[in-house]
Amino acid sequence: MKTNEFGIGMEGREVFWNIPLPSFEIILFALTFVALAIFAYGVYRRWQMWKAMGKPEMRLDDIAQRTKTVLAEVFLQRKVLKDPYPGIMHALIFFGFFVLIFGAAFDAGQHHITEPLLSWTFLKGNFYLIFSFLLDLFGLFVLIGVIIALDRRFVEKADRLGYRGTMDTTPDDVITLLLIGAIIVTGFIVEALRIHVTNPPWEYWSFVGWILSATLTGVSHDTAKVLHQVSWWIHAFLALGFIAYIPYSRLLHIITTPANHFLQTSKPTGYIEPIRDFENAEAFGVGQLEEFTWKQIFDSDACTRCGRCQDGCPAYLTGKPLSPKKLVQDIKTYWLEQVPDPLKKLFASKPADKAEGDASAEEAPAKALVGEVIDLHELWACTNCMYCMEHCSASVEHVPKVIDMRRYKVLTEADFPAELQLSCRNMENNSNPWGIGAHTRADWAKELGVKTLAEDPNVEYLFYVGCSGSFDDRGKKISTAFAKILQEAGVSFGILGTEEGCCGDSAMRCGNEYLFQTLAQTNIEVMNGYGVKKVIAICPHGYNALKKDYPNFGGNFEVYHHTEIIAKLIAEGKIRLPESLRGTFVYHDSCFLGRYNKIYDAPRQILKSIRGINVVEMERTLDKSFCCGAGGARMWMEEDIGERINNARTKQAIDAGADTIAVGCPFCLTMMSDGIKDNNKEETMQAWDLAELVVKAMGKEDIKPPVDACAV
Repeated sequence: MKTNEFGIGMEGREVFWNIPLPSFEIILFALTFVALAIFAYGVYRRWQMWKAMGKPEMRLDDIAQRTKTVLAEVFLQRKVLKDPYPGIMHALIFFGFFVLIFGAAFDAGQHHITEPLLSWTFLKGNFYLIFSFLLDLFGLFVLIGVIIALDRRFVEKADRLGYRGTMDTTPDDVITLLLIGAIIVTGFIVEALRIHVTNPPWEYWSFVGWILSATLTGVSHDTAKVLHQVSWWIHAFLALGFIAYIPYSRLLHIITTPANHFLQTSKPTGYIEPIRDFENAEAFGVGQLEEFTWKQIFDSDACTRCGRCQDGCPAYLTGKPLSPKKLVQDIKTYWLEQVPDPLKKLFASKPADKAEGDASAEEAPAKALVGEVIDLHELWACTNCMYCMEHCSASVEHVPKVIDMRRYKVLTEADFPAELQLSCRNMENNSNPWGIGAHTRADWAKELGVKTLAEDPNVEYLFYVGCSGSFDDRGKKISTAFAKILQEAGVSFGILGTEEGCCGDSAMRCGNEYLFQTLAQTNIEVMNGYGVKKVIAICPHGYNALKKDYPNFGGNFEVYHHTEIIAKLIAEGKIRLPESLRGTFVYHDSCFLGRYNKIYDAPRQILKSIRGINVVEMERTLDKSFCCGAGGARMWMEEDIGERINNARTKQAIDAGADTIAVGCPFCLTMMSDGIKDNNKEETMQAWDLAELVVKAMGKEDIKPPVDACAV
């Protein structure tokens, strides 16, 4: 195809204009082969490293759903675009490169396939004009994305890209961004030089190259041709270098991120794999790197250090040593130190080179994974809030790693915080973390006429009260309020009374899996004995455990949260709310209700049904909600580092202009109430459970908060 063959209506260009063929083409093929060989070896090397460590784990079930996940997360950038500014930055680079790759494929397809074999050129006419415009547009997108990335890392210095004000920028970060930018810039230069020499009337469609060509008016055509060849080869070297560099740099995420999306767990959100066989288990939890599964180790290699997890981590944001990003990267660094590297083997000295018994030849003992690689303060700071996993754009699974390492400390070493030891002992002896006598579990219901299943097993719902609703003075008011709502609506329900036990969530989350399973199996035996089918829980922690963890042990129930039931009863007109309340209300999303179970609408529908109130939202809300600080067994632990998480969350409610914090969790209620006190807002601010607010709006009872909640 020659330039002078084209006229108006036959717009196009010669693919290899000004490039001597076939000699240059042979060189290009040879360089391409070398680049692909380096790339292939890099991938093979990494593959060998991935499979060298870790226990087996099956992650190939439900291929169809896994494929859909990849399409949503990779090609539609679903999670990436949740965070607008960095999301747009990444999308510009990703989609830009995607289009440019297709553009290069079209060029190669015409030059090497359709034109020589079929005498068919498709890069012409209107298609060529659109093709040229899109390539320039998306090339410009990539360049803008690179500029934004450089600005965030070196000018803005976004905190998420570092740790506590110290950027974790590596030479690889700089090389990667400059390499991408150089590929785009040299491509535009090549285009501008071609347009300067050929100057066809339609090349303004290649608008970037056309604009740049206007700056070359003083350059002769001969000089421009020489510069074009030089620029073309620089561009080719950079593009091929990019391909070769991928497996040895952070660009590896081009491979690992889609793979990790495909391999992410198919279990429900927040699901923790139980220890299946305590008697025959070789280890409890993870105390050594090789006790992780291969997927958990691969997981750490898929992390791109983007910092989205850190950006919303309540522990990190309140000054605790934990950063989900740092935790995962520390595991990765430790893995890279321990894993057999094919390159290391290739260049390593032979064992015979070392004198027998030479102390200097002895390898230094490996650091302890739990306690040295991962500091214990990091391990116990996690609230299991799931923000990290919800917002990770690479589907890294942080929380199960934390739980596994906690299991090791608790079950293998019996080394865990004293407060947790007391709570676990209380759960073991009295089936509640407070250690209050189990015989008082149903005392809150004595004056309400609520029947136990022992008295009447033929009810539609089991009201699983939970420990907070049974023993905590503040929680008992929630139980009372919800029971009144069910009675008013004529719902058939009963409780287990003294036959009910702790759900075990706190035990499981702190790593005491044995205690959790003991508590869960006891509850399941009782509930199955009564033929329970439907369960309502007021505590999201119990709700989540019964819904997602109990099925592992034969407890298969329809589980509802009390806000779901209340919202349904209001919508059906079974309860009426004639009384008006006053004030500005804000709803705090419980982590175990929101991110774990996607219950966001029902609580807000309840608030909207109450007359007279003004409802506002905090800055961090819905799936970006800020934890109250009680999850992950943190309810039973003191915070002795940094700001208290509940105080930080309460300040967010204050900043929203609220005078009432509405919650759907007894733990959250305790934390928000304490936060109000700590922020000296007792006179102007209150915290209520939604069930309490509904009873007030029903005009049935004026529930006043107690002076002191049960000590934690």
